[in-house]
Amino acid sequence: MLRRPFLSLLLTALMPGISKAYDAKSLVVTSKGTLPLILSVPHDGGEYLGLLPVRKKGAVVRDAGTRDLAERVASILEARTGKRPYLVIALFSRKYLDANRSEQDAMESDDALPAYKAYHEQIAACISDVKAKFPAGALLVDIHGQSDDPNTTFRGTRSGLTTKALLARHGQASLQGDKSITGVLASKGYPVNPSVGAETLREDPRFAGGYTVATYGSHRAEGIDAIQLEFGKNHRANDRLAEDLAEALSVFMTEYALLPR
Repeated sequence: MLRRPFLSLLLTALMPGISKAYDAKSLVVTSKGTLPLILSVPHDGGEYLGLLPVRKKGAVVRDAGTRDLAERVASILEARTGKRPYLVIALFSRKYLDANRSEQDAMESDDALPAYKAYHEQIAACISDVKAKFPAGALLVDIHGQSDDPNTTFRGTRSGLTTKALLARHGQASLQGDKSITGVLASKGYPVNPSVGAETLREDPRFAGGYTVATYGSHRAEGIDAIQLEFGKNHRANDRLAEDLAEALSVFMTEYALLPR
């Protein structure tokens, strides 16, 4: 049996232009919400982008379970509040396109550009919508997974930069106090980094916030508060994570004026 990469190269050589044969819009799942909350998932897709070559630079590993986590959290929040967050989920494989990088670093073939644009156009559209509907504030949570430290969940905000508006309104406790998202997760037994009550907002440089939060965060006039969460492998394997994350988001949004008390 021919292995897929060899077959892809062979067919591409025999049929120039075939690598462009995919529907970019169908590779991004988007659903509008009724909460001032957007959940984005860039790295849990498994779909081929036509017959594009596998990327040779950067991580290509799938963040397994992050799509299911976001969808379960959305359903739990809806069951509790009657309202849903917005969802933007990439279905394309990270092997061919990394949507959490700048355009120049995200791909090794320009044929991946339509899928890249489709993903970011949907995030931008959701942000525009929540800013219009919720002028008091909204939040983007970019959901990732990591295995470097499987028993830790890392927060990434470029050390507070991408939550500039949140910090101005509510101070440092909103990011690492008891009722912050990671604060509530820590109270439920999940080790988090930075730790609850840390004196500074300094974050682990490996997970300090990638392209998405840096592009759409509240340090930009057109942005909203944006937090990247990197869930450790063992945390993602916990059947209660979706319930616990939904609770953490609910507590955070209530405490910091995104939901009525």
